[in-house]
Amino acid sequence: MSAPRFVVDLTDLLDLLELHRVPMGVARVQMALLEAGLEPGTPPLFQLTCFSPEQGRFVQVPTGLLLAMIRGAREGGAQDDPSWLALQEARRTARQGALGFAFQRGDRVLALGLTGSNPAQLRRLREIRQAHGILVCVLFYDAIPLATPEHCDVSLSRSFSEHFLAMCLQMDRAVAISACAARDFRLWQRRILPHLDIPVGIMPLDAQFPALDSAPPPTEMLPAVLREGRPFVLCVATIESRKNHMLLLHAWLTLLRRHGDAVIPDLVLIGRPGFQSEPVLHLLRSAPELRRRVTHLQDVGDALLGQLYKACLFTVFNSFYEGWGLPVTEALAHGKIPLAPDHTSLREAGGSAALYFTPQSEPELAELAWSLIRDPAHRQRLEARIPERVRLRSWREVAEGLIATLATEAPPQPEPAARVFFPMGERIGFEAPQIPDLPALMPAFSLLHQLLCEGEGWGMQDRWGIGATGGPTRLRIPLAAPPADGLILTLEVAAPVDAPARVRLRAQPPGAAPGPWFQEELPPGTSRPLRVDIPPCDAGELVIEFDTGPPPETRHRPVRVFFTGLMLCAASDRDAQLRYLSGRSGLSLLRPA
Repeated sequence: MSAPRFVVDLTDLLDLLELHRVPMGVARVQMALLEAGLEPGTPPLFQLTCFSPEQGRFVQVPTGLLLAMIRGAREGGAQDDPSWLALQEARRTARQGALGFAFQRGDRVLALGLTGSNPAQLRRLREIRQAHGILVCVLFYDAIPLATPEHCDVSLSRSFSEHFLAMCLQMDRAVAISACAARDFRLWQRRILPHLDIPVGIMPLDAQFPALDSAPPPTEMLPAVLREGRPFVLCVATIESRKNHMLLLHAWLTLLRRHGDAVIPDLVLIGRPGFQSEPVLHLLRSAPELRRRVTHLQDVGDALLGQLYKACLFTVFNSFYEGWGLPVTEALAHGKIPLAPDHTSLREAGGSAALYFTPQSEPELAELAWSLIRDPAHRQRLEARIPERVRLRSWREVAEGLIATLATEAPPQPEPAARVFFPMGERIGFEAPQIPDLPALMPAFSLLHQLLCEGEGWGMQDRWGIGATGGPTRLRIPLAAPPADGLILTLEVAAPVDAPARVRLRAQPPGAAPGPWFQEELPPGTSRPLRVDIPPCDAGELVIEFDTGPPPETRHRPVRVFFTGLMLCAASDRDAQLRYLSGRSGLSLLRPA
């Protein structure tokens, strides 16, 4: 048996680079892994693909174009820089005209992010999984929107909840970036799907980001602390409430007011403003000492970032929760001591070389910082011990470790639709799922309708249903123990408001040939339940095939018919049929008091 291929789904990263030229955190990890795995002159570790919405399938991604985009992102610069815009246009053109990616049996398909925002993308993954026996794998960073929703926008927590559920319903294994992240993955996966045990490996991020072999920024482009050679302390983190810059700034105010400007070094903050950044920015504007002694930079490229790490006295990285803590490891890679709170994964990131303070203790943070400021010899002794206390790998080693983790055998996971109990006799709505406020989690049943859809003819999830746009369109319904007297399938369909709809379908019970075609016409804007009688059959999969016409040749794919729900029950289950019809008509069934 040949060794499996490792196929990286770049959709998440490429979409992010379209929004932000200089991404932080997760995207830097993705770019470092890809650069190392595709390094010229070495055997490539990864095959590359991404989902093309224009083509409705996964397509090939040119290695040279990807590496050029990664380099452009690491160099930094303006989002509207002509060279960067040219790369983006080349990416869009390449995706629209790219050849389809040829998957092979046994491929490990790795999503570098928590893919799940596009149901069409996940639908194609399911079909490829079934057709080629691929394993769907995910690189898992953290559960921040679930674990600390108070530090996330409500829309982010809700979308993360949906995406996490969508991937748990489809992934075969996960690889976490720390032991802490692996524990969190198991915790949340089992809370959502307690009967599953999705294997999760660990790929620590104990690596030094590769140097950028480009000319350093011109002197006039450097921040004043570097131009003037002033001593400073560095903090690299998005300005958001989870990073708790307020604690750091209040500690710095304490030091400045206690010891004076002549003794306390400057503070340099690197990170773009994020969720609930206003209190931090207000404090920076309002406190005179901070206006004088704090420099805030954003969209910093790797070359300037490396200079800042090398020139700083030490670093501070504060947070309420982390999946790893890249700035802690980056500081050690540059031979500098990081100060960090002692929680989640930060001990993994800093090992025995970092200095830790009690989480959210401003006095401890201020005292630790003061001990390094007042005693340079003490700081230098700690720096000298970093090489013996920390062994950082190359990113090629990290990438090879990822490959080794994915290559291991693991118990097979159930097919996606089989991971959710199919509710015979109950309506399955095709409406956009309702996402509850945390800590309540989305029930697995809420995405069952998406797992049943198959084929390129399905459109996007809409508020009231899923549209069919032309081309192959099927429903694949699992039947664990079909009743002996046959089944009744009720399909809810609706026509677009501006056009009539034609519904043409046939049923194929498990182990049987497809039945005859049936057809129904719907006037514009009308909806109708359609009844399909299924004869007695064996256990397996019931396939409902639709003929919605050929796919349109243009990018614009108008919806030809909407599917808004279904109900499947035994032919003899009159109670289920009555409950369903009463519920859809608004009629209340009175019960004895």
